[in-house]
Amino acid sequence: MERCPTCNTKYQGMRTCRRCKTELGPLLDIEEESLTHYKAALEAYSLNDFSRMFFHAKRSFSLLQTPEARRLLACAALLTRRFNLSLSLVLSS
Repeated sequence: MERCPTCNTKYQGMRTCRRCKTELGPLLDIEEESLTHYKAALEAYSLNDFSRMFFHAKRSFSLLQTPEARRLLACAALLTRRFNLSLSLVLSS
């Protein structure tokens, strides 16, 4: 997170916004969980466990829709023969 979603002030690393006092903890937790699933998908790929890769990539993308998570999910979809999903992810980016 780079900015507070409420007041748009620069994020300072705290779980509460310094300006508007919005609780940022739940958003930070979502970002962290997404990153955990992203890393688990990469780990599954290195072990050639593509169904597990797909599970974690899908979960990572559902939590935080970043370009990196989209590409990882598209690759996992290809490796698990979900061609329609992979194509739709590539075309919607």
